Amino acid sequence: MFSRIKNRAQGTTEYLIILAIVIVIALVVVGVLGGFPRIGANIGEGQSKTYWSSVQPLSLIEWKVGAGSSGSLVFQNQTANTITLETVTWDTNTVTVSQSIGPGSKYTVTSSSIRCSPAGQPFSRNMAYNYSTTNLSDIDFNGSSPVVGNCQG
Repeated sequence: MFSRIKNRAQGTTEYLIILAIVIVIALVVVGVLGGFPRIGANIGEGQSKTYWSSVQPLSLIEWKVGAGSSGSLVFQNQTANTITLETVTWDTNTVTVSQSIGPGSKYTVTSSSIRCSPAGQPFSRNMAYNYSTTNLSDIDFNGSSPVVGNCQG
């Protein structure tokens, strides 16, 4: 009677070991083939442009950022009302703007605080801005996606 239980236990143990080996092999294969996305993986420049061009009320439609003296960010008003862009925060640097942007109009912010380094390498920076409308003032917008691109020389 005990030998029968022993044989069942041995069969179950062998089954579990084989199952564990198969699972480990499957995880290694999926990992090698890139099936697991990296946590906090960087987004591409195309995804960044798609996100920022769809932001309301001020979308960021273009950026030229380099390791040189200054960079530029082009904002477009996506509303039917005039918006005053007060400040732009590029990573940890805040640029004072105080510029009214009419409905559908564009405005380019150029500053030596909008930079990246080293030249030729990809960059990813957090960006936020503060704006006011006719009825509301001091509204903060913090982007949920970074601004991504290649650092120009």
